[in-house]
Amino acid sequence: MNDESILCRPVRFNLFKHHRNYILGKLKTASPEMIVTFLTPICNNNMDIYTGMMAPDVICNSVTAIVKSYMVIDEGDFIRWLGSAKGYRQIELEDKSAWIVRKSNETERYIHIHPAHTGPFTVRFKGSTLKTVYLLINRFKGFQDPLSLEEVNRVRIEAGLSPVKKLDRNKGILKCYEQFFIVT
Repeated sequence: MNDESILCRPVRFNLFKHHRNYILGKLKTASPEMIVTFLTPICNNNMDIYTGMMAPDVICNSVTAIVKSYMVIDEGDFIRWLGSAKGYRQIELEDKSAWIVRKSNETERYIHIHPAHTGPFTVRFKGSTLKTVYLLINRFKGFQDPLSLEEVNRVRIEAGLSPVKKLDRNKGILKCYEQFFIVT
C-alpha cells in the first residue's frame, strides 16, 4: 500500500498515513475491501497529515538535502545527530511545512519522517475518524450531504469501530471531511 518506490533512500515516509494527495488518489481507485485492508496499520491515536502541494518524492529529496547539510552522511551520523536532540529533530521545508525527523526501525530506510502537528500544512485527526471518512468517501464516491448517522455507523462497524451517537459539523467526522477532503 505504501508505495515507497517513489521515495529516495534512506527515507521512510508512510504516505497513506501522512500525505493527503496520495491518500485521495488511493481512495479514488480502491475497492471498499482494499480500503479496509489499507486501514489496518492506521492506529486510533492522533494522526498528522500533510495537506500542502509538495509531492512525496520532492519532500523526500528535500529532507535528504537538509539532513546532508548538517554533515549527516550515513546511519551512524544520523543516530548521533538525533541523539543530541532527544531522538528527533524538527525541520522546515521550502513551502514552510514543518516535519519531524527521527530514526526508523528499518536499516535501508533509517530516516523516518512525518509532518509536525504544529505545521502550517498539517491537519490532525484521530485514526478512527480518518478510517470512517476514508470509507465514506470511497463507498459514496464523495460525501453525501446530509450524511445520515445510519450510513456513518454502517461503515464504522465495517471498520471494526463502535457506532457514534451523533454527528456535529464542528467536530469529528464532519469536520475531518471539510478540513481534509475539500480541496480548494
